[in-house]
Amino acid sequence: MRVTNSPASRKRRKRMLTAAKGFRLKRSKLYRYASDAVDHGRQYAYRDRKTKKRNYRYLWQIRINAAVRDLGMTYSRFIEGIKAANCALDRKVLADLAATDAAAFAGIVTLAQNALKTKAAAPKAAPVAAAKKVAAPKAAKAVAGADDLQKIEGIGPKVAELLHAGGITTFAGLAGTPMAKLKEILHAAGSRYAMMDPGTWPEQSALAAKGDWAALEKLEAELKGGRRV
Repeated sequence: MRVTNSPASRKRRKRMLTAAKGFRLKRSKLYRYASDAVDHGRQYAYRDRKTKKRNYRYLWQIRINAAVRDLGMTYSRFIEGIKAANCALDRKVLADLAATDAAAFAGIVTLAQNALKTKAAAPKAAPVAAAKKVAAPKAAKAVAGADDLQKIEGIGPKVAELLHAGGITTFAGLAGTPMAKLKEILHAAGSRYAMMDPGTWPEQSALAAKGDWAALEKLEAELKGGRRV
């Protein structure tokens, strides 16, 4: 017996034609054309749902900007002020107030102005900035004299950071590190790094420490991701 699954097929086609209701000519009556039209329409709808949000935000910004300039402020300073005042109103509500309730909006502008004055009068965190400036040279000293471990096949930026954190910063140091310690560092960083094979890293590092770049290049040609193929 030949099974055609016709009830489900008919239901699927009816659903598509229902979605195409209102389209002109064949696009609302014939399944093939209706299917194409609905697919195109849904693509445009997906795109324009996002465009609509963007356009409305532009409109709200224009309304707010026009209203605050009449009260002697700019848009950017007003937004900074309401954030400083921890005002929870979003741009949609602010734009509606600017268009429909001038008195309430003027009160919010006053709130923003007072918050900006309070923010300007508050002492700045200069000691913290100074501490960061002092700490910067220490970080530079920590990496000074370190070799570029990324020259080793199989070592990327993240793995190089892990090795630096483990006290391995030079080719000579990596060449003399026991395999067990390398695997321990990788396993401690998580399963993503635990699957890596550091078997050839010391061999490559020994050549790099000697400056034998030709031999290192020849060895790396035999490797794939740091492993021998």
